[in-house]
Amino acid sequence: MPRGIWKYAVLMTLLTSTVISSPVDAATKQEKQVTTAFTKYKTGMTIAEFAKQRYGKTYKKHLTKKNGRTILKEKSPKEETSKDLDFTVYFVPGKEEKNYMTFLFAAKPKDKVYRLALRSLEFSGENPMGVRQSDKQLKGGKQVEYDMTEQQLDNVLTGKGLGDWMTWSTTDFSHSFSKQELKKMGLGEGKTKIYIFRTNHPNKRLQVHMTFDSKKKTYRVDWMENISSTQELY
Repeated sequence: MPRGIWKYAVLMTLLTSTVISSPVDAATKQEKQVTTAFTKYKTGMTIAEFAKQRYGKTYKKHLTKKNGRTILKEKSPKEETSKDLDFTVYFVPGKEEKNYMTFLFAAKPKDKVYRLALRSLEFSGENPMGVRQSDKQLKGGKQVEYDMTEQQLDNVLTGKGLGDWMTWSTTDFSHSFSKQELKKMGLGEGKTKIYIFRTNHPNKRLQVHMTFDSKKKTYRVDWMENISSTQELY
């Protein structure tokens, strides 16, 4: 995998660690609307299709050309070219910066069309850590283990369900590259979610990263970490 895209992929997957010093309500109406809007940006989209979804009828005003490729007029905070792939990134902040969407478009060096390969949505929170957390808490005497399914994780938490996630990401480079090329670069497709759970310790939180198991149709725990509730993450 090209060095730049690897660093960025790791950044996007690990970008958030969550925590909060007081319980939070379930997802607000606005957060649900943002999440619904986010799902309309499909991997494989061209930048023109992305702009049409984002801006509606005026989308063409937001497009320009660079090196023969259609891109957005707004400046990309991160773009890179390598012998294997080119990519460009765009951030879409929400109202009052309560959420951020990140979109990475990729293309082969000689291809003229960027396609959406990675999308990520994260929510902030009004707490010392600045991120959204789940209102669920790890039960006393219980622990989270690697490879746990969502149901197994639910069993060691208070209440029903996992609560709100902090970050949700989808990665799929298959629209721009063949299976052989993806294998060579170490790229592929997948879905991840990051949660922040409360613990019995008022100053400790548990960050849990889950990856989607396409065969079993469930998310599984692939790493977890104890973190301080006073560390600013957003």
